[in-house]
Amino acid sequence: MTSILATPIAETTIEQWERQAAEYGHAYQITPPAGILASSISDLLELRELLEQRQPTDVRARLCRIAAQLAGTAGIALVALGEHREARQWYHLGQLLAEETGDRALRAWLLAREAVIPFYFGAPAAALALAERARLVAGSTVCATAAWAPSLEARALARMGRKREARDTMGLAERAFARLGAADTSDTAYGYTERQLIWHGGSMWTTIGDTRRARAALQAAHDLYSVEEHLDRALIAMDEATCLVGAGEIAVACRETEMLLLGLPSGHRTGIVISRARDLLAAIPPRGAALPAVRDLREMVENCGRPELTAG
Repeated sequence: MTSILATPIAETTIEQWERQAAEYGHAYQITPPAGILASSISDLLELRELLEQRQPTDVRARLCRIAAQLAGTAGIALVALGEHREARQWYHLGQLLAEETGDRALRAWLLAREAVIPFYFGAPAAALALAERARLVAGSTVCATAAWAPSLEARALARMGRKREARDTMGLAERAFARLGAADTSDTAYGYTERQLIWHGGSMWTTIGDTRRARAALQAAHDLYSVEEHLDRALIAMDEATCLVGAGEIAVACRETEMLLLGLPSGHRTGIVISRARDLLAAIPPRGAALPAVRDLREMVENCGRPELTAG
């Protein structure tokens, strides 16, 4: 009976799992998403074996939290690859695991992560609904998602043409961000950093057509990222190119986007980046469609394939 009730997992082992989950979260900006996906799923398979065994309540809660984070990381990688249907399944698994922990902040984080899918793949109303739900789940909890979710709401509102509501909701995000502690604002995995807030504000200004504010914010955000952080820098550059299109500098926007795609490591030239390039092309007015730079970018985007979902 004693052997049945005792946990075979050492404290140092659980701590190692927790560090590993955090490391994957930090690495998604730098490591190609296919590699992050393979590693996350491999670790989840090992955790599943532990969760199938009887564990003390506190140990089980910690294991469920780690597994929820790993499921979320797998979802992030799949979103980056453009595989949003599969990403939703991993976020759903993450929610089931998070419910066993009683951690509202973790549940809210997973909902906000899921809201990124419709936001970047053409369904701003669905993104708005999920982001609002994430904010409500976070409630009065002081956590990163309390700031991140309304910033996502604001950008979705801007895409829906609800400019005043977008500005007001971004103000809500800024006020929530001001209440966060250093642990949340410095955590690039499960937190919400100042550079993300600045970028998301710039993205909102881009969509509602305030080019001056958008350019200033996007440049400030861009300068805060290191050159190895490929994903967010690429998405910021896409917003900057959209600003150029809004200012009538269509050829410049297309040439810079083409240079961006050529300069990205092949493992980061993924579905979400290509989707943003398509959005840029769709925003070009008919008068600019015949420009050589536009034709060149369109040809490049059409020829860009998605990487394999497994790491070599």
